Amino acid sequence: MRTLAIAALLALSTDIVHGQFTTPDPSGFEGLIVEPYYVADEADAANSDGGPGLVAGAKVYRVYADMLPGYKLITVGGFPEFPMSIGTSTTFFNNEDRGESWGRSIPANNLDDNTVAIDSWLTFGAASNQHWGVLKSEDSDGSIVGGINNNDGLIVNDAAWAGTALTEADGLFSTGTPPPQLVFLGDAPTCFDPGGSNTYTNDNFAWSILGGEAGPTPENRVLIGQFTTDGEFSFCLNLTVKIPEDSICDDPNCHNFMEFLATMEPEDTLGGGYAVRNKFNHPTLCFNSSAAVVDCEGTTGGTALPGTSCDDGNSGTTNDTYTTACDCLGDDCEGIQGGGSLPGTPCDDGNEETLNDVWTSSCLCAGIPTGIGELAGPASVGLSPNPTTGLAVLTFGEGANTTTTLTLLTLLGEEINTTNTGELVAGSTHTIDLSGYAPGVYLLRIASTEGQRTMRIIRN
Repeated sequence: MRTLAIAALLALSTDIVHGQFTTPDPSGFEGLIVEPYYVADEADAANSDGGPGLVAGAKVYRVYADMLPGYKLITVGGFPEFPMSIGTSTTFFNNEDRGESWGRSIPANNLDDNTVAIDSWLTFGAASNQHWGVLKSEDSDGSIVGGINNNDGLIVNDAAWAGTALTEADGLFSTGTPPPQLVFLGDAPTCFDPGGSNTYTNDNFAWSILGGEAGPTPENRVLIGQFTTDGEFSFCLNLTVKIPEDSICDDPNCHNFMEFLATMEPEDTLGGGYAVRNKFNHPTLCFNSSAAVVDCEGTTGGTALPGTSCDDGNSGTTNDTYTTACDCLGDDCEGIQGGGSLPGTPCDDGNEETLNDVWTSSCLCAGIPTGIGELAGPASVGLSPNPTTGLAVLTFGEGANTTTTLTLLTLLGEEINTTNTGELVAGSTHTIDLSGYAPGVYLLRIASTEGQRTMRIIRN
């Protein structure tokens, strides 16, 4: 009966569509991220309000499912013939005061009590009944759980293993809308209850959000659990991921979700056809904390881990972080990690009275007001580099044989500076100096007796 129940859960979480068969693209699931979240110190362990069991040096791990934009996490768990496991060589810490086995069950106003914030639990996005969980590197609104924000002055340790201290960023994110209630089927783990076992294995237990769930930020990462233990922490998990609607084909046999299976064998994909081609493996589905971890910079035990900050070398991106593949990518102007909407690239500002819209260095989509004029002449003109950090060179091509006036304007058409170049011929150059101006988008009007044209120049 429970096998049928999990199948029913998948059916409720997906929609049946019709069309031509297309093999799903497994790259939509980028992997599981294990975030070093906190290390308990002596004061945390000595506090009795949260109950016994917390050991100084215990590490808190958070686990996220990382997906490309448009994909949704449907279920996590153990599937028939593909068991899941969660375990520790000692015990998981369970806060006996106000802790819960599910993150969504923790009232937000209890997060600042004793050691509730580092309790162990499973979840589907939620870190409380009012907060989503996000990587600390994505949390820009400070902390509500550590130090002066904690009723007992706890959760202050700044151990290097955990990266950013919880007194600075706690990975709690509020969208103004509480995370949805999750559903689960099968025998829930007891290892997150006081006195529970230290390991859990099951091939017929799953937790889910009906219809699937995306992460609360553009990076699309869904928190699936928080685990606190002073022992060796390990897991093997299976997931189903919903394919974006515009990627689902129109045949009754087409897949609208993908299964990622931790213990999948080669024979599980044999035979071809509709029934098996949505099953995939991924190297991040199993984890053991005792394994030597080489970070994204090649350092054993280093802190440059997926989800942590880095520098992609592109001044036009923000929030640069390592992906699960250890690529350092930043967010583009639309908030998409690794996206192509970068300063200087085309966009649509929604204004019919502008043309040649591009993203500015401050990620404003702006075009040239048509009222400024964009006439056919004069001559062919090149401008490089554009964007520029200060100097750019105009190069005049065929047809240049007359005196030319250069006028620098704001996007509103206000004149800033005018220069008369004298007579120009093909191959002539003229240097534009923007080093004394603030970063932004400017307009350069080039006028001669042959006509005029307006070019956009971006100062980074």
